[in-house]
Amino acid sequence: MSIHMIAFDLDGTLLNDAKELTPRTVATLRQLAAQQVQLILCTGRPINAIWPYLTQLALTGANNYVVTFNGALVQQVATKQILAQQSLNKAALAPLVDFAQTVAWPLDILDFEQVYPLTELPSSLYQQMNPKLKFVPQTFASLDANLKYSKAVVAADHQLLVAGQQQLPVTLQAAFNVASSRTNLLEFSPQTVTKATALDVLLQRFGWQRQHLMAFGDQLNDLSMLQAAGTGVAMVNGVAAIKAAADQVTTASNDDDGVARFLQAYFQLTV
Repeated sequence: MSIHMIAFDLDGTLLNDAKELTPRTVATLRQLAAQQVQLILCTGRPINAIWPYLTQLALTGANNYVVTFNGALVQQVATKQILAQQSLNKAALAPLVDFAQTVAWPLDILDFEQVYPLTELPSSLYQQMNPKLKFVPQTFASLDANLKYSKAVVAADHQLLVAGQQQLPVTLQAAFNVASSRTNLLEFSPQTVTKATALDVLLQRFGWQRQHLMAFGDQLNDLSMLQAAGTGVAMVNGVAAIKAAADQVTTASNDDDGVARFLQAYFQLTV
């Protein structure tokens, strides 16, 4: 089976725990790009927040694409042209805000440019997780009803997250795609948004099938693309459900060049 496209989660997968691309990872991915393999970064962050990684990997050209906001936005990198976008309106977010108040959750709401921490709710950990994003604290009532919002996130102590999740109404579970990308982060995206559906947009653009896709991930928000890919690869440091669903598991963690080691063996690269 020929692999034409490789999709990478970032945190816990392509990046080490210091949020860095190692020289071995950069060299490996650049070698694959030189062989015309399409490399796609798939992340919950906006494109500007991952621009240093795209630059390091030389993925900023006219034929490079990126999946951001966990699949809500698919863009061409150089021009930032939008190929696909899914969003939430303010009214759709209102029941989630009401629920957050009942379980004392913090809530950050993101459009496609910046983050709005809701000031009527407890303080969030999201800004310290993503210091490069622009944060504009305000109340939910003051949010612009005309804006398109990409997702809402709960960044809080793990126990608080779990306690709230146990009370999450079925109506909210049905209204959103609810996924965890870290033990202290829960994300609420448009119901149809997944990394897999976003990658389908790019596969179709190139005339390829899912069997031509390889995907790497470590957390539950990566599950869709690992299941969709012809070759789904879980990180050995990933959660149990990801490793159980994957076709293969790396032999090394994200802190020990796990992705690069796997790719070098799979494609018989010498780096």
